[in-house]
Amino acid sequence: MLLTGLHAVLLVPYTTRAIDSGLETSKYILLNGSNGGPTQVNIQNLSATQKTEYGGDSAYLVVGSGNGQVSGSFNLLDFPFDKLNDVLGYRTDSEGIAHHGNKTIAPYYAMYVLSHDKDGKAAWLGLPRVQFARGDINPQTNNDNTVTSTDQLTWRGMNRADGDIFIQGSEQKKTTETQFQTALFGKQVLTSLDGAGTPSLG
Repeated sequence: MLLTGLHAVLLVPYTTRAIDSGLETSKYILLNGSNGGPTQVNIQNLSATQKTEYGGDSAYLVVGSGNGQVSGSFNLLDFPFDKLNDVLGYRTDSEGIAHHGNKTIAPYYAMYVLSHDKDGKAAWLGLPRVQFARGDINPQTNNDNTVTSTDQLTWRGMNRADGDIFIQGSEQKKTTETQFQTALFGKQVLTSLDGAGTPSLG
């Protein structure tokens, strides 16, 4: 499926790190064209590594069931400071200073990505359980032009309790946004990600 655009990303934290913990849907983070400015979500290694077994001088079978070590990156123009610290598990003190060290543990999130296909129909990607990390921060001097340093995170996926590590959906199959949010989060969190995103009262 040809995808065009990255309209919005919705992150919802888990209540704890336990495999059977629920989601804290009231603490969602919506990142879109008016907040954060997401520019790219990269998803890698969805499938398990395939291995060809040979017998009788021929390729006998291909072994490679299940998922791979699903991981990727998430780039934004300007991740809001408080939310970035939350996602990375940084400790914020009473003066608002964020601390990162040997006791930092990033929480788990469910990640919901909204794109579209070539006909403008919604296409959804879901990572039920991920943990984010940040490697580099790279501010640079301004010159004749203003030089910006954007936010670049990496993430690694984990299987949730039902075994899922990735889900996808499309309006091509008459799937609705509510149905996809429910499959990923267990309930509808926002009434519409195609719009500004309104909290669901359900």
